[in-house]
Amino acid sequence: MKTLFTFLLSFICLFAVAQKSDSTRTYYRIIRGGMIEHATELKSKRYVKNGESEIKRGRDILARGLYKDGNRYGRWRFFKGPDSVEQIYNYTTKQLEYNHPGKNILYEIDSLTENDKVIYPAKIGGFYTSLRFLIKEFTPSKEFRAYAGVHTVSLIFHIDQTGKLTKYETETGENELKRNEEIPLKELRPEDFDFIPAYVNDKPVSSKLIFRSRLTVN
Repeated sequence: MKTLFTFLLSFICLFAVAQKSDSTRTYYRIIRGGMIEHATELKSKRYVKNGESEIKRGRDILARGLYKDGNRYGRWRFFKGPDSVEQIYNYTTKQLEYNHPGKNILYEIDSLTENDKVIYPAKIGGFYTSLRFLIKEFTPSKEFRAYAGVHTVSLIFHIDQTGKLTKYETETGENELKRNEEIPLKELRPEDFDFIPAYVNDKPVSSKLIFRSRLTVN
């Protein structure tokens, strides 16, 4: 009797696993810049993402989280390297829970005072799954080909108090070589506009997030 009970219990467990497996389907698709998303959908809701998802480039995992009825749900982790978290964003509460920006990022907020409590803006998704695609929209002016040397580059993202990108401008070179340009927002994707706004004394405010780089001309 004990042997029969064990066999029946094992059969029930296997049946439950099979039912769970049969109810979902995993698939992958290229989403942007060589990134591949491995997602899950319910067989009862085809083409609507539900469940676990991973975004990879090659063997590297760039992001991991959940979908619910086609929308990102709960806490998503974005990585800058193996087991190295760059950002944690909760899509349910709309809260940035952790952020580790790169060294080349600066911020500008008007009318700050010494005792203000400040939370700086951030690009949702971090650098490797999000901000780097905005950076790739920048193309240096051809006139710099005539000026050998290293030139400073500032990519300036204007963010309003709701966390939306409202203007994207670039500044290349210094002094008499300084050139300012504006990148048309119509060339961007919807997800490119989503930032976390800056907060001053717990109130959202407009700000600028600035990525600093260099242009080398040989």
